[in-house]
Amino acid sequence: MAKTRVLFIVFCLLSVLSATAQNGFINYDVANGFASAAPQYLTAHNGRLYFFANNGSSGREFMYIEDTNKAVLPQNLAAGNKNAIGNGYKRPIAGMGSKVYFTSTNGSAGEEVFMYDGTTVKLIADLTFGPDSSRPDYYTPLNGKLYFIATTAAGGTELYEYNEVNFPKMVTDINPGAANSVSGPVIAFDNKIFFVATTSAYGSELWFYDPVADTSGLAADIDTGVASSNPADFTVINGKLYLSASTVKNGREMYEYDGSNAPTMLTDISPSGLSSISPSYSNAFAWYNNKIYFAGRDTFGQTHVHSYNPANSDVKLEFKINTNGSSQPRDFVVYNKQLFFTANDGSKGFELYHYDSTGTMASLVGDLCDGANGSFPMELTPVGDNLFFAGNDCNLGIEVIAFNYKKVGIQDIALPQEISVYPNPVQDELHINFTLQQKQQVPVTLTDVYGRTVYSTTKEYSAGAQRIAIPMSGLATGVYIYNVGGSAGKVVKE
Repeated sequence: MAKTRVLFIVFCLLSVLSATAQNGFINYDVANGFASAAPQYLTAHNGRLYFFANNGSSGREFMYIEDTNKAVLPQNLAAGNKNAIGNGYKRPIAGMGSKVYFTSTNGSAGEEVFMYDGTTVKLIADLTFGPDSSRPDYYTPLNGKLYFIATTAAGGTELYEYNEVNFPKMVTDINPGAANSVSGPVIAFDNKIFFVATTSAYGSELWFYDPVADTSGLAADIDTGVASSNPADFTVINGKLYLSASTVKNGREMYEYDGSNAPTMLTDISPSGLSSISPSYSNAFAWYNNKIYFAGRDTFGQTHVHSYNPANSDVKLEFKINTNGSSQPRDFVVYNKQLFFTANDGSKGFELYHYDSTGTMASLVGDLCDGANGSFPMELTPVGDNLFFAGNDCNLGIEVIAFNYKKVGIQDIALPQEISVYPNPVQDELHINFTLQQKQQVPVTLTDVYGRTVYSTTKEYSAGAQRIAIPMSGLATGVYIYNVGGSAGKVVKE
């Protein structure tokens, strides 16, 4: 029989019951106690969450979380309480096949390329041959090879290729010699590697490397001439590359690139050269319900949730989490067939929100840090039934936190008028017990959080103890509102 877990908020004619939700959040408390683990670089691969964090005794190290409620440290690479990786990286972890590649130091080599195969941690390449660091970043798998950028004294910052057998080789040298050429972001698209490179002729623009032809070249000079468009926010959606780029004429806007023709500008929410988009650290664009969702800036300089519809090129303001100022939404991901993101409503600070496209407004998932401080969820990363992120619940510091939609229920319910609800969470059938002072009609309505009625009945009950049984096995997992009313009273909806 199908299992359904739901959260109920119960109302009746005579009283309104209050409930404190077990809202599905799990704090992994990597640092054990009030100290912050400060997790960074969250990455999903093969059912695990990989990241760097400080557990309080080993410094900032490479770790992972799988099925347990505990973070696993494969090896303390930087001996003692030293950090194995510094700040300023963007994507220093990537999975490829059964292995995970990451940047770290082992105390003798600098910050270089390491590999974890599920059993052993191994130094793959010391590109600087000593204590200096090449700072590999933007790990990008493509067709069984790993691409990344790294810096050496002889070659500057360039793109490298690793075939899991030979020593990594430098595949670009756009500015010959020690001059830097390549910067991020880096992405695999159309069987090529696309990245940002800076030259005196074009500024910082979109370039590509073709592994088959072993050649690199300028893909697009979006802000023509020596000016830089500084492309960012690379995201592949339905066979096309979406990105943000800036021009003197239009500011920073969203573009679409098919791999052959010049990129097409899609947005211009704020005309007259004002930018509609700001570069995002991660998850700038998300494909959901046949639209691309993103943070768009309006003519007042406020940022809210917008969408772009490729079918008709429509750019639309979807909703404002903060109706009195900027919502500053960020980190858009799809999890459990819903859109999740972080935003600031102006009173609770930055918290986690979700939207299922059937309503006109997104909903707060949970206020992890009471008051205006906010929990600042960052790096939203779905892994199986969990949506992981780095956040601060104001109790255990900045930690790895997960939201699991299957772990939603009620605790500490006040039960005046002898009303009880069980089991909760419910799988097959919900029971509500209550007591009536006299014989009367009792309407019962079950709705979801968007007001849609999924169950409704009215029955006459005699005075005394009563029980209502509601079949739940056919309903989807989620939050439902259960209303119990009397014929002479009113039904209260949340």
